[in-house]
Amino acid sequence: MEETWDNSIASKTCYIYDYFHDDFFADEHGITRSLAEGMTYENTNKTKIDAKFIVKSYQSMDKDQVEYYLMFRPSQPVRFNEGDDLYYYETDFRKRYGATFPIGLFVDVPDDRGIYHKWIVCRDEPANQFPKYLILPVNYELTWIEKSNDKRIKRRMWCCLRQQNSYTIGTYTDRYFTHTDNQSKVWLPMNSITEKFWYTDDDAKNMRVIVSALTEHPTVWTVTKCETASTLGLQKLTLYTNFFNEHTDYVNLETGEMYANYFDSEIAPTDPSTPTTPPSSITARISASTSTIKVGGSYKNLTANLFNDSNEDITTEYADATFTWTCSIDDEDWTDKVTWRAGTEYNQKKVKFPNDTSVIGKILSIKCEIVKDYLPIKSEILPLELIE
Repeated sequence: MEETWDNSIASKTCYIYDYFHDDFFADEHGITRSLAEGMTYENTNKTKIDAKFIVKSYQSMDKDQVEYYLMFRPSQPVRFNEGDDLYYYETDFRKRYGATFPIGLFVDVPDDRGIYHKWIVCRDEPANQFPKYLILPVNYELTWIEKSNDKRIKRRMWCCLRQQNSYTIGTYTDRYFTHTDNQSKVWLPMNSITEKFWYTDDDAKNMRVIVSALTEHPTVWTVTKCETASTLGLQKLTLYTNFFNEHTDYVNLETGEMYANYFDSEIAPTDPSTPTTPPSSITARISASTSTIKVGGSYKNLTANLFNDSNEDITTEYADATFTWTCSIDDEDWTDKVTWRAGTEYNQKKVKFPNDTSVIGKILSIKCEIVKDYLPIKSEILPLELIE
């Protein structure tokens, strides 16, 4: 096998690595990673490894994914000493989770055109001489909010989506009610990030994640089971149908970000590599032509300006920021009850109040949150009296 290795058409030069040794490819927003196209290895943290790509079957009638295997070169070591490129497996996977190399690692495998695709090693296939390893294609980047004491951190990681073997029509009816009934599974590598997934016997308190195409109302799921030992080195999540909540869940169609329970706390979620608070010296104020707004009247122009600690207007420095406008009456959210229109400038907005005379004389409180480089700045409240 060793002598004829290079002559085999199945032999490929692959790259193996864990989550922390992945090479990220960011777009102009700095958050989107490349899954397959464009991966190069001139300067990489990944480890080169020789393997044969084996297809066990080309179609399946009763499973959601046919099986693919990798077989490493016979001379490839599976245990590593200090100084080896893959020594981190001994401490991070074998010692901590009891895993066996290479379970839980990502591997980049080239196709017939030489384009590398990301896979995850899921199981070993024992053999007397030449053991093989089951691999599955990585097909989704899961995003979620991690709660750690008083911190809430935005997380994202490539994973493998799996379907349950039992298929349903999507609803279940007991003696009294009919409710949605759909299940799915997600397989991720086990590491210091994914080990924090959890669930309880109270569905209302379980973690929620979004697994969906990028839409305004994506499909949301509840984590109902975490399996960390069915295959040591993997975190297997079982998901159950939930509902999208426009008040707590966050979707950005431009950047592709989707987070369940994003607004579930007063503490804003942050990326682990970014500061948790904006510069305290920057303030934001909203201005309008008058301090009143007519019920059922025309649009009113609003302008948000930002100032530094010297009270100098620095709004032009936030031309690429995101301005999110909200309003309320007596602490009741009215953001979706009024009509908004874009202003002529990036820091301007137009608002029109509906013809609801029951609130005449009350105060409409307008706020704006400006986010740049993941740092939110909340404006001062602009009070507008509702008049006829």
